[in-house]
Amino acid sequence: MQKKWLWFLLASLALLGVVVLNFFYAIKAKQTYHGSVITPPADAVDFSLTNQKNETTSLSDFRGKYILLFFGFTTCTDECPATMGVLMQVRDQLKDQADKVQVVLVTTDPARDTPQVIGEFLNRFDSTFVGLTGSPTDLQKVWKDYGVTVLDNGETHSTFVYLIDPEGKLRLTYPFDTRVEDYIADLKLLFKGN
Repeated sequence: MQKKWLWFLLASLALLGVVVLNFFYAIKAKQTYHGSVITPPADAVDFSLTNQKNETTSLSDFRGKYILLFFGFTTCTDECPATMGVLMQVRDQLKDQADKVQVVLVTTDPARDTPQVIGEFLNRFDSTFVGLTGSPTDLQKVWKDYGVTVLDNGETHSTFVYLIDPEGKLRLTYPFDTRVEDYIADLKLLFKGN
């Protein structure tokens, strides 16, 4: 009789364990990203350009942070300032976790986007944002490496934001109309190691 109870107790504990594991797997499965996931994560191609302080800056200088990389230009009246505004709100709402994120803008209009012009543009949003420019030849290689289409002297360009993790891996991409809360939800999942 005692053996039957022992077997019953062990079977019940095993069943409970299966139920608990299924519960946690179900929760984890529901934690999906809002951006388009790059599977498997790809190495973000490193590059060196000139920042708004006229210093050479490489993408790899930001290893250890999550990078939100955008390609645009300072005289844009639509997507570029709107995207910078959204990314500014993302950093604002992350509060004490904002330092884990670096926003980087690479120009699509090197003829007009001097370091000074980029600096003035980005300071309207967040002084921590980094803007990069360079020669047309250097920039064309970066655009190509990231699949960015640039036409009409930079005024027509791809409008995706690329999320690069602290190890330098491309993890997610976001279209122009991504909401602030979607970026934040994805970043918080990544901060937890998901």
